[in-house]
Amino acid sequence: MATVKYLLQSKNDNSNIYVRYSIDRKTSPKRKTGFVINPKDWSLDKGLPKQNGEDLKGLKSKLDKLAVFINDAYNIGIGKGIEFDGDWLQYQIDLFNNKIKLVDLDILTNSIDAYIDNRGNLTRGSIKNLDNLKTFVIGYEKDALKGKQILIRNIDLNFIDVFKKYHISKGRSVNYIGTYISLLRSVVNAASLNGIPIHPQFKQIKAIKEHKDPDEIIILTEAEQVLIKNATLVREAHFNARKWLLLGCLIGQRASDLLYITDANVKAINNMKIIELKQQKTGKLVAIPLLPEALEIVENGLPKKISLEHFNRYSKEICKIAKIDTIVKGKMRKDEKRTLTAGNYKKWQVISSHVCRRSFATNFYGSYPTSMLMTVTGHATETMFLKYIGKTTYDNAYQMLEYFNKLQPVVVKSEEEK
Repeated sequence: MATVKYLLQSKNDNSNIYVRYSIDRKTSPKRKTGFVINPKDWSLDKGLPKQNGEDLKGLKSKLDKLAVFINDAYNIGIGKGIEFDGDWLQYQIDLFNNKIKLVDLDILTNSIDAYIDNRGNLTRGSIKNLDNLKTFVIGYEKDALKGKQILIRNIDLNFIDVFKKYHISKGRSVNYIGTYISLLRSVVNAASLNGIPIHPQFKQIKAIKEHKDPDEIIILTEAEQVLIKNATLVREAHFNARKWLLLGCLIGQRASDLLYITDANVKAINNMKIIELKQQKTGKLVAIPLLPEALEIVENGLPKKISLEHFNRYSKEICKIAKIDTIVKGKMRKDEKRTLTAGNYKKWQVISSHVCRRSFATNFYGSYPTSMLMTVTGHATETMFLKYIGKTTYDNAYQMLEYFNKLQPVVVKSEEEK
């Protein structure tokens, strides 16, 4: 059993009172308590101040409370894998003596708000993810901590483990949770730069990512896009969503950019119509030339604004009507927890907004220079681009060879043939 023992190490009039916290034979850190006493007022037998006056009685009361405070912290820390060393003991003493003040930014939700407010270059998607992180934290505090607020200084390895298990129980994927743990690390690091103390284990917290076999790449082929274009629709919502879906496959943008395109993004340069926009995720300004099919959609009037949720749902319904029912390996949500379940499905069942960008990249690969396609899709490297469309560097080599074979060879005639 861990024990608290107070002692003096000096005979000076104002001697520091030390506390030794003995946990086992190998672990017994010792630190100054922050209190001093004249050695003549110290009881060596009891290891506490003598009770000869009110001041000494008050000092003993404080030391008794400090002992309880340290023991409580130790009992809480046992199940968290905390290292009980001298730094830990000093931290508890400083907390007891109010040397470490609980400021607003030490509260995790406040630091999330501050991170959003102080980062002027955050994309709309990042802000949304941070808002979701805050919602996660509030829900966790309510369900698991009985409303107790999470403090930056208490975010340790055990917290991350419990946090992960909590959200897995809610049906969220490891990769999904990993995104929020990465955001959490960014928020805590920013709080640390503002002077908020962090837990000694914080630097050991790593990003998590589920290792799995790659999913089948789901795209809409050019033939399937024709089926969608010619499908007989009835609902106005379907007509509108079809425009977004087909336009997306022709300009290769993420839904976070695609669904916010307006007439202001359409520009004419050298008798050529383009869509110019700043990508939310990358912050890059891109100019996308409009192919005839895309130009037709734009000139007939851009579709009306639509939410991502509605776009995903209507896209599935449109593809179902168009009989896009090839069996593919994919994932879809099949239960109330909205857990993604892998399996074989009809293609229309696994269609979502992401199919637009991937269809563009895949369908035009080999027909246009890869660097040009990467400029449009926003991929930073060719390796990332090729992986995105399920190709390898060997596929790229074959594409180059095919291109060179199409070139007419230049035959140099010898002197005799001239």
